[in-house]
Amino acid sequence: MITAALGGVVFDTAAVIGFANQANYAQAVVWATVNAGNTIVVPATVLGVARAHIPADRLDILEALLELPHTIVPILDRAAAERLGTALTGSANAEALLPASQATHEAITRDWPCLTARPKKLRQLDARVIIDPLP
Repeated sequence: MITAALGGVVFDTAAVIGFANQANYAQAVVWATVNAGNTIVVPATVLGVARAHIPADRLDILEALLELPHTIVPILDRAAAERLGTALTGSANAEALLPASQATHEAITRDWPCLTARPKKLRQLDARVIIDPLP
C-alpha cells in the first residue's frame, strides 16, 4: 500500500490579510488545501502582524481560517526566537522581517511553498524557500 504524502502551504502576512479581505487567490489556495486534506501553516508572528492590519469587520473571516481543522499556528518559542534572531543578525530592520523569517523557516523546514507577496524578500532570507506568489 502506498500512502499519499502529506503537504501544505505556509502563509505569510500578506496571504493572511488577503484571505481575510477575500482576495480570490488566497481564498482559492485555502479551499484547495482544505479539499486536499493538507495543512495551512500560519506562523505566530505572521498572525500577530496580520491581525493588526485586518479590519474589525473581517475578523470573523480570519477566525474561520484559524479554526479550520488543518490550520496550525507554530509558536515563537525560545529556540525559534534564537534561530530567527541569528538569521537576522546585522539586519537594519529585523523587527519588520521577523514574520517573513518565521514563514520562510516554516516553509523550508516542511519543504512546502510559502504564499507571499514578497518573493524577493523571502528568497533574500533563504534562497531555498519555495514561493507561491500572490497576484
